[in-house]
Amino acid sequence: MCTLRQASPPQRPPEVHQLQVPLLRVQNIPQGQGAGGQKGEGEVTMASLEKAETLEEKRAALIIKYRKLNVDSTEREDDQIVHRLSRGDETYIMHILLGQSTIGIAYVRELRDKIQEEEVTGGIIIGDGKYTYSARSNAPEMNIELIPATLPPFDIFEHQLVPLHELATPEERKEISEKYHAEPYQFPWIKSVDPISIILGAKPGDVLKITQKSETAGKYDTYRYVV
Repeated sequence: MCTLRQASPPQRPPEVHQLQVPLLRVQNIPQGQGAGGQKGEGEVTMASLEKAETLEEKRAALIIKYRKLNVDSTEREDDQIVHRLSRGDETYIMHILLGQSTIGIAYVRELRDKIQEEEVTGGIIIGDGKYTYSARSNAPEMNIELIPATLPPFDIFEHQLVPLHELATPEERKEISEKYHAEPYQFPWIKSVDPISIILGAKPGDVLKITQKSETAGKYDTYRYVV
């Protein structure tokens, strides 16, 4: 006797959900205003994004603006620009190296000698080339910061999806620890090599205060611990 096998119902094709990607738009922020519409003190200095011609100069202008540094003097040679900077009692020397594909220990030692001679707080080197291992390993103990060539040469804070970031003061750190009953390292982390950390000069152990806006909650603050 032949048994008829019931045919299985046809399988439905899997549903495909289209990913909704938000449109990215750049804000038209008036000149003289930084992230969140606040005026940066570095905007009044000689170095600005509008005047900068090279990628190295654009990165230098960002750092000067958002670290609120004042340019006291500038010296320019064929392949190097030297800024002498100040912020309160702190003084710095910034070397902008133009067109260097490799940045070695010799450039670090040159800046170290100037730091010792002029007795300033520290130094900053900005280039568009690769730092050698010797330069990277010796710069921190000489109190010299090496700005990587991977740092964007445009103002990321002017994008509407990037909220206002600020370094929390010691008083603010104490206040938020008491408010949330948590130590700073228990907050979400952000790496010290993140472009935002580099631009603001945030070091491991610092806390970033992020002011965000919401249509429902209004303005509110969140915090990131720098690692």
